[in-house]
Amino acid sequence: MIKLIRYFKSHLLLFIIATFISILIRLLLPMTAIVEQKMIDFITIGNFTEFQKSLLMACSVVIASILLYFIDALVQKRFQVRFEEELRNDLYDAVMQQSIVQFNEKDTSEQMSYIKNHSSTIASNLASPIFILVGYAVMGICVLFIMLYYSPLIALISIICAICSAIPPLFFNRKLGDNLKKKLKKDAVMTLQLKESLNGHETVTSYGTIRCIRERFFLSSRDMTNADYKMQIFISLMQNVAQVAQKITWFIAFLFTGYKVARGEITLGTMIMFITLFGEFNACVTLLAQTIPILLSTRPSIKEALKIIDSKNVVFTGEKTPSFEAMISVRNLSFCYSDEIPVIKDLNLTIHKNEKIALIGDSGSGKSTLIKLLSGYYVTYTGDIYFDDVELHEIDLQELRNYMTVIHQNTFIFNDSIRFNICLGDSFPDDKLQDALHRSGIDKFLMDVPGGLNGACGENGSFLSGGQRQRIALARAIIRGIQFLVIDEGVSAIDVETANEIEKELLIRNDLTLLTITHRIKDGLIGQYDRVLLMEEGRLIEKSVN
Repeated sequence: MIKLIRYFKSHLLLFIIATFISILIRLLLPMTAIVEQKMIDFITIGNFTEFQKSLLMACSVVIASILLYFIDALVQKRFQVRFEEELRNDLYDAVMQQSIVQFNEKDTSEQMSYIKNHSSTIASNLASPIFILVGYAVMGICVLFIMLYYSPLIALISIICAICSAIPPLFFNRKLGDNLKKKLKKDAVMTLQLKESLNGHETVTSYGTIRCIRERFFLSSRDMTNADYKMQIFISLMQNVAQVAQKITWFIAFLFTGYKVARGEITLGTMIMFITLFGEFNACVTLLAQTIPILLSTRPSIKEALKIIDSKNVVFTGEKTPSFEAMISVRNLSFCYSDEIPVIKDLNLTIHKNEKIALIGDSGSGKSTLIKLLSGYYVTYTGDIYFDDVELHEIDLQELRNYMTVIHQNTFIFNDSIRFNICLGDSFPDDKLQDALHRSGIDKFLMDVPGGLNGACGENGSFLSGGQRQRIALARAIIRGIQFLVIDEGVSAIDVETANEIEKELLIRNDLTLLTITHRIKDGLIGQYDRVLLMEEGRLIEKSVN
């Protein structure tokens, strides 16, 4: 809970204003009771002059209440949505800044659930209850002092009744927290089924399996409904128990104060005031007893959210800026995903600046794993990977992305324009953009796209062919002046003629280090590579280019 103070500090002025207004609104309630008491007593004794004055005061209280309730709604909701927004943004940043290995440990639907649902749950169950706690606590103290002033005995009875009515809701605390946790888990499962159903729409349609996929989603939806139902039942039970307790205490207050009026010890107006104050004090204590379990039930969500936000990238923590002026040196590199399955075995490799290398080998030979190691995916390798004279563990990986990038066979395309998918939100001079369009071959199909550069790509490039998507991936690297480009089957979806043209263009560039990973080299290109390396069972064998 303490760590969440940062989000209150970010909007401290808004929080103070909202808290102050909440307190003022609650203080209007006992003030209304006092005004009501005076009006009734003036009517009873026939003092209409004083009654008119009291009526004017009552009108002022009503007007003030209307204004304060309106402002309270605006300010409190403003704080709550800003609180939720900042928490949601921090969760997004934390998830997106994870290493690729860390990110892949969880399904994306689970990550989505953390970002969306945890922030909403925490904001709803934490921000609003805090205002309730502060406002009603101040009102309860004020009401208690007023009752003590008029009758210490009635005040004591009020305290006893309020405590008795507040005890039952506290028993719901643990169960409420457990149900909230279950609800969030069921929501994450439902989000997973929804995401996979939508992403797999083409597959489901092609094989006519909508019934089975539909059933999976409906089951997860029903589980989510049941979890939410149990959650709402406990909240309703807690509230209903409190309502019953309030009715009982109201009856006790009416009985006791009515007896006092009948004996002439207090006026009718004082009786009405006491009943009102008695009810308000009891409501304060009961509401606090209801709110505290809701606050405590949020602890698992808060703990999980802060764990994500405050987590550190433990894979690589280097801070040195990399350089690639001479070579990349791989020395005695070994790596395995588990102790039983070695993937890379005592591998040595030197990649000179601007050198063109083809890496061939069968699936499972370790080609992609080697590239992932060079890119900083995994920390658990033995041996050394040097960029010039700096070992990979000492390098800031964000800076490494400015030197090296990998074009994979499956290229992700944002549901935006071609321009955005090339620039990815960055700004580039027009001449650089045109050069990237030409070198990647995008200019050859751009005129056929409605809207040209500003034409829509569709969800994950659904409006584009596989070859067009991979050309966009190539343009992303070219426009950024990447010095070390790895193509991991990156032009496999392009027709042979076009793929050869693009590959030739990359091979003749003197300012580019190129590593092409493939099952086989395109016809007529083998002689243009400086070296051809064969990978077999995690080991490298150099082959002649002739």
